[in-house]
Amino acid sequence: MSALTLFADRLHTASWFSMIGEALTAAEQSDAASYVSGLGMADAATQEVASWGDAEACIKATDWNSDWWDAEDRLRLDLLERAEQQLGKAAALEALTGISEQVSDVVHGAAAVAAARDGVADAGLIRAAAGAATMACYQAAVEVAADPANDNPFIAKYRLFEAGHWPLCVRGTVFYVF
Repeated sequence: MSALTLFADRLHTASWFSMIGEALTAAEQSDAASYVSGLGMADAATQEVASWGDAEACIKATDWNSDWWDAEDRLRLDLLERAEQQLGKAAALEALTGISEQVSDVVHGAAAVAAARDGVADAGLIRAAAGAATMACYQAAVEVAADPANDNPFIAKYRLFEAGHWPLCVRGTVFYVF
């Protein structure tokens, strides 16, 4: 069984959004540190976000760290090139698209349930949460396809989602996780 198939199987057993607003465990703190460190931001602190309203304010803030955004994009492009070399361009596109499609409905439903549980009915915020989870799955799948034996930043970020949290963004030198 391929590493990507094993990864795709994990998508249906994740605890999507079940721990939002809860404190991060030591393992989750380690994943958060691995994620930002792997993007070249080892000095970034992790701050937990406690509510949907705080999460919304955080993602709508305009002071995102552009170095974070650029580092993610550079890593994604590098890993995508390596994945295409490993699998072939068409096979990589098919596998990665399949994973994104597979997870999209699952995470949207989970985000909607988590929001409703907290009395939140904001469809845009629910779509933002689901979109972030879908993107994290795509990024992690690219990483697995490029180098299944390595544990890079996108896998660490994915594990935060898998554990039930929503990694939001890096602003300044702070990585926010709901």
